[in-house]
Order: sequence, then structure tokens, then C-alpha cells
Amino acid sequence: MKFMQHTRLENLEDGLPKLRHYTLRFMDEDWDDRYRAAQRENNLSALRVAFWIALVLNTVFVPQDLTFYPANGVDIALARGIGMNVLIVLLLSFSYASYWRTRWPGLLMFLAIGYTIFQSWANIYGGAENPVDHGFVLMIFIIYSLLPFFYIQAVNAALICTAIYLGVTIGFGWPHADISAVIYTVMLIVAANVIGFVALRRLELLRRRAFATSELVEEERGRVRDLLDRILPASVAARLRDGETRVVEELADVTVLFADVEGFTMLAAQCKPEETLDILSGTFERFDRLVTRHGVEKIKTIGDAYMVAAGAPRGSSCDAREIAALALDMMQEVRDLKRPDGTPLHIRVGIARGPIIAGVVGDSRFLYDLWGDAVNTASRMETTGEADRIQVTRDVVDALEHAYDFEPRGEVEIKGKGLMPTWWLIGPKAQAEAAE
Repeated sequence: MKFMQHTRLENLEDGLPKLRHYTLRFMDEDWDDRYRAAQRENNLSALRVAFWIALVLNTVFVPQDLTFYPANGVDIALARGIGMNVLIVLLLSFSYASYWRTRWPGLLMFLAIGYTIFQSWANIYGGAENPVDHGFVLMIFIIYSLLPFFYIQAVNAALICTAIYLGVTIGFGWPHADISAVIYTVMLIVAANVIGFVALRRLELLRRRAFATSELVEEERGRVRDLLDRILPASVAARLRDGETRVVEELADVTVLFADVEGFTMLAAQCKPEETLDILSGTFERFDRLVTRHGVEKIKTIGDAYMVAAGAPRGSSCDAREIAALALDMMQEVRDLKRPDGTPLHIRVGIARGPIIAGVVGDSRFLYDLWGDAVNTASRMETTGEADRIQVTRDVVDALEHAYDFEPRGEVEIKGKGLMPTWWLIGPKAQAEAAE
């Protein structure tokens, strides 16, 4: 058919999942199950609306039965007004029962067949002069458009009702009917089925396309959310997703840690690129696991430098204690790491504490970063430190001296600050001593 050639939406060649040509089901069973589950949930409310509309339309036709049928019009009107309306209300009430929450197409099938049988009986009992019934033609269109069947169910329901109507009305009601009236009736009902089928098929294609597009968009959104959560703190990523375009905050007490591989520049010059990458990747992956364990926030890596913070972003419950524990674990973690020549790998760690400014920079490649004196000082603590040691400032000692042991290093020349007293973080105090 030329019409179908120009509307072959079922190919879905633009990246959407493929559909079966005749049934319009997704070829991927998982996709089809998800679609049907969504339709079941959405169509339950549409089912109830359809029953209410059917109740109103059926009631509207009651007065017409009194004048339309040559005989027994009162009986037919009573049967429609009472019998059919009771059936519709009964089926509507069943839709609220838990048993029918996923079996509601059966209720629709009862309604369609019930109305077809009633209409066939009414035509015979009412003494209609010919088998033409525009009310049943309307019923065909209602099955295809108003009743929220699944695609194949709607087609089956329409064909079953058509067979029942034609079989009863023509086979029993008009055994000697005018052949032209019979042909007209059959052509009219067949035409109604063809039009309804083509319209429903196109609607189903569009509906499945919309569902697949929505699902793929949601999957992409999920990937974007995951990506944001990987490169940004969770609370900051949530603020960006909620529509904030500028994330910046002043934080009064943040502890910042820098860790650096000792002699990395010379090491990188001596190693192959793959070996350099393996060293950094292996070291930072271990650090990432430690960061997750201690609940602090990884800020970024710069070359071989690894930056972490506690107390940022706003709402973080971590403080200097978690940073100190992390630093000690880092030292422990690198003890079994080796350079390509088999010699041990060493790191330096520096820690400082104080107020900072935090925020997201960039509009295409987001980066959550920290600025302030505490950040600069922590970096200086690392660069002026020694291999396998953790150098800290007075603010860090003041915050942790009740729980950790420190060794005074003396004054150290710090760029931009002059001479500063610094300390080495040794380790946690004994439990009894810490309790005192």
C-alpha cells in the first residue's frame, strides 16, 4: 500500500528500538515489557474514563430507541437504560479491584462484546427493516480510538465484534434481506474497520516512538546525572540539576590535603608513557578508594598532585579528623607500590586548615574547585615536605592535638608567607591517652 510505504514509522531508523512489522511489538522483549507495563499503569485511568463516556453515550441513546425501532421500542429502551448501564457500572466497579489492575483489557472485551450482542438483539427484536446500523459502526470507531486496548487487542476485539454482529443480524435477523442492503452493510462495517485499523496503527507507532524516545532521553539524563556525580560533589551536582547556574559558597572551616609523588618529574622522564600512566592510575585509584572510605571530598588531580578536602561543600560533616586518618592511610597504601625499576614509590603530604571559597567553574567542562589561603598553604606544606611524611600547620595541630601525636619540625620558609612553624603528623594517640 502506498500509504504504508510513506508512513513506515515502524522502521524507527533514528536510533530507536526496532518494531515487529505486523504486531508492532518491540523486537527487544525487555523494551516491550517496559512499554506494556507503562501502558497498563497509564491505561487504567483511561479505562475508567472510557466507561464513564460509554455510560453517558448509552444513556443518550435510550430516548431514540423509542422512535427508531418499529416494534418493542420500550423494551429495548429499558434493556439499554437498565441492563446495559448496569453492565457498564459493574465493569467500572471491577476496575477498582486488585485482581483486574493488570487484567483490565478483559473488562474492555466484555464491554465491546456485550454491546455488540445487545445491538444485534435490538435490531432483530425491534424489527429493523434492514441490517444497516450506524450505532454499531460508531462502536467500531470507539473500539479503535476510545477504548484503551493494546494494539493487537483492539484489532481482535473489533474483528470479533464485527463477526458477531454480521453473523447474528444477517444470518438470523434478515434471512431474506435485500442483497444490496446486505452488501452495503458489510462494506460499511469493513470500511469502518479499515479506517480504524489504519488510524490505530499509526497512533500505536507514534505512541511507541514517543515511549522509546522518552526512555532514551531519561537514560541519557541518568548518564548525565552519573557523570555530574562523578566529577562534582553530589550536593553540588544536585544544585546544578535543579537549575542553579552559579554555584559559589564561602566556607569558614575547611581542611585541605595535597599529596604528591616524590620525584615524579624525573620518574616520568625515565619511564615510557604507558608506565607513567600505570603508576599514576594505580596510585590514584587506591587514593580514590580511601577517599570514599573516609567520606571526604576529592577535589581534583593536577599532574601527580592529588587534592582532597573535608568540610566542603556546604553541609559536609567531615573535618580535620577524617583528613588526618586519610593521610596516614595514604602513607600505608603506597608502601607496597614500586617504580618500574623495582624501587619503592614515595609520596609527600601537606595539610592546612582555614576559610576558603568554593564553587563550580566552567560551563562545558565543570570543575568544583577551592580557593583561599588554606588551599595555597596546604600546597606549600606538600611541596616543602619530605618523602613519606605528612606536614601540617598550626591550625591543624590545634584541631587534632587531643587525638593525634605531632612532632615539631621548626620554622620553614613558605613562599608568600615567610617563615612558618610546621609539624609532622605522626599518628593517633593511644586510646587511653586520647580519652584523658
